[in-house]
Amino acid sequence: MPMDSGSIRANRTFLLLWSANGTSLVGFHLVRIAYPLLALAETGSPAAAGWAGFALSVPSLVFQLYAGVIVDRLDRVRILLWCQWIGLAAAAVATFAAWSRPPGFALILLLAAFVEGSMLVFVNLAELAVTRDVVSVEQRAAAFALLESEKPIASLLGRAVGAALFGVARWLPFLLNTVTYLYSAGSLTAARSKIPAVERDSSPHGTLWRDIAEGLHVVWREPVLRVSTAMIAASNIVIQVVLLLIMVELQADGRPMWVIGFVLAAAGVGGIAGTSWATWLLARIEPRRVYRMALWAWTLLLAPVALSDNPFVLALCWGGVGCVGVVSNVALTVYRVAVTPEQILGRAVATINMVLEAAIALGALGAGYLTSTLGLIATRGEVVAAMGILALCAVARIFGAPEVEGRRVRRSDLHLL
Repeated sequence: MPMDSGSIRANRTFLLLWSANGTSLVGFHLVRIAYPLLALAETGSPAAAGWAGFALSVPSLVFQLYAGVIVDRLDRVRILLWCQWIGLAAAAVATFAAWSRPPGFALILLLAAFVEGSMLVFVNLAELAVTRDVVSVEQRAAAFALLESEKPIASLLGRAVGAALFGVARWLPFLLNTVTYLYSAGSLTAARSKIPAVERDSSPHGTLWRDIAEGLHVVWREPVLRVSTAMIAASNIVIQVVLLLIMVELQADGRPMWVIGFVLAAAGVGGIAGTSWATWLLARIEPRRVYRMALWAWTLLLAPVALSDNPFVLALCWGGVGCVGVVSNVALTVYRVAVTPEQILGRAVATINMVLEAAIALGALGAGYLTSTLGLIATRGEVVAAMGILALCAVARIFGAPEVEGRRVRRSDLHLL
């Protein structure tokens, strides 16, 4: 089926795919706040709430590499559909448990959360790969910007609506999450017949670990993928430290919780704005330069965070960090898709995601120890210096025309619009 090379808004197949997965992601964020709240309300234990959040998050580390292999081996649209149906079953079980409080309630809740978190890992990888199949080269930047917009939109809507519904009835967020799965499955079914068939590698598959190693090899061999992955991982650690700094500073100043929420929500608002900027920039500047610019922008935005405790200044800067983050993610996604062989895309992206998720976990863990050891003032200076060093390293390391699987990437592959 020929793909329309015009506006992404004319690509109905992509819009069905995007709306389906975007809706289910909103549902996921509804329960991302509802699972811990329900565990806390029913048990009175913060530890139980922590376990609920852990059950949602840990699959991204446990299944990431395995999901990459599955996405490269099997029909990606079928993977998306199966994930929606399995997620629907888990959401229905969680809804019933929240409504009826059956014996073993806590265990049922943890298992449902784990299943939903696991399905999200497969969906994220399969959605990127299917998007590559259904959009033209000219539409990629706009399509990936829309994919990236799912995250801040879903996070903002999910947290606000999830908390509000939980206040009305504890089972309501879970019920609405179930409905989003139904809508997503229906939309994907409607889009399936319009998605072009993509030939998969018919050669015999190796062992699981060999297939995973192929993804690692592609990322390691391609200079920009290798260096940018390391840079993003390091910047993710810095961002986690900044996130804790903002919360600690505002709390120490006696600010109410809604002020902290206002400041942190600014990143989501900035992220939504960043989707428009990403498309505009990538129409004019190649992805590698956009990423270098992003590192410098982050450095400039973090300087006021280090010098001010004013909530409006912090919100403005944190919103800028979210905006730049989305622009950077879109630029690098465009680059990854351009240089990674189609039959190995899932494994390569899974490898990158694994490194980045591990960095976020490490940053969240280390931020508290760093702040406690150095103190707030010293930590402020350290994060600005660290981001500046990363920006300098990016200028020094990300250069030249890379080699991928024995071929030189054309400039037309990178400057996509």
